[in-house]
Amino acid sequence: MSEQEERPQVLLLSSNLRRRYAEDILTALALPRGALIQFRYEAQYVASSLQQKVASGSVLGQRALIGFIADATTPAECFLLPVRVAEVVAAECVAEVILFKLRVTDHVDLDDYALSRTDINIESRRAIDKMIEGNGGTYYPAVLKFPAFPIRTNGDQAQLWISVARRLALHPTFENSYFMRVDQPAHLASAAAFTFEPQGRLSLGDLQPARLPVSFYSQSYTETPKITLTCSTDGRFLRVSSDHSHDVALRYDSTEFWLQPDASSFDALTHVTIRLGPAEPGTTPVAAVRFPVIIKHSRIRLISRVAISALGAFLVAMPAILGANSSLPLRVLLAVIGAASLSAATIVMGRPRS
Repeated sequence: MSEQEERPQVLLLSSNLRRRYAEDILTALALPRGALIQFRYEAQYVASSLQQKVASGSVLGQRALIGFIADATTPAECFLLPVRVAEVVAAECVAEVILFKLRVTDHVDLDDYALSRTDINIESRRAIDKMIEGNGGTYYPAVLKFPAFPIRTNGDQAQLWISVARRLALHPTFENSYFMRVDQPAHLASAAAFTFEPQGRLSLGDLQPARLPVSFYSQSYTETPKITLTCSTDGRFLRVSSDHSHDVALRYDSTEFWLQPDASSFDALTHVTIRLGPAEPGTTPVAAVRFPVIIKHSRIRLISRVAISALGAFLVAMPAILGANSSLPLRVLLAVIGAASLSAATIVMGRPRS
């Protein structure tokens, strides 16, 4: 890592001991910048120095490095790979389980990292030995003391992402996996990007349709099982206005999903989930991303709707106010304009819900 770039202070590793652990790595690699991911460890797997920083709250805001580790205690087969840089936004101990909430930021540049499985095994063994030595002779997957990895974070994020994916695919855990990358959501009609709030939520107005660019990559392609890329929402406050499912027939490609917010007369909290993998889960880890979305009802639109409704009601009542002695064409015209205003407020501005 360059001297000008801040070195991560916390190392959080996920393994292949369970399929869910490996899927956490695919999720960390796939999430758009600013989204949150949660890592959880039993307290016995967190180094005491890191536990102390969690207890004092001083770990918050620190730069963390997310990595994948396998066979840590097997000298010839160990595999350790940096995956994504993040920021610790919350950390707490709950019933002997320590939870870390992380805001993902940059992908890592592995140009100076080994590219072959054999070389990665050798470098991994050295790094793990130093990590064990620095933590009192015990291996912990969550530590403060770890060797500096030859990584940077500057460069094209798409190229950095695929560089990590290609190295992960060298390990048997991910050799048949599809890797996914979700870019920053952008407005459907412009290039303006939506950013995530500090709480990791995406905020959309009910007149702000968004597109989610998605790219994927796999080391190999097979006909079976059939791989699908899907996007799902609650269907009420947020719906997919594009094709919600694609059959994946290539090793790598990109596409996008269109999201249409549809708020009622109040703000709403919902989720969007993007999944890439076989329809029936098996032993191979599946890439999936899920993040919360706030649909904000437009205050300007609400005020406009109330004003137009009030104007329409007033114009409809105007013929009765003017009385029978007033001009009949004028009364008819006012009633027609009032009815049109009410229709616009209730039908055009108040769109039917899904």
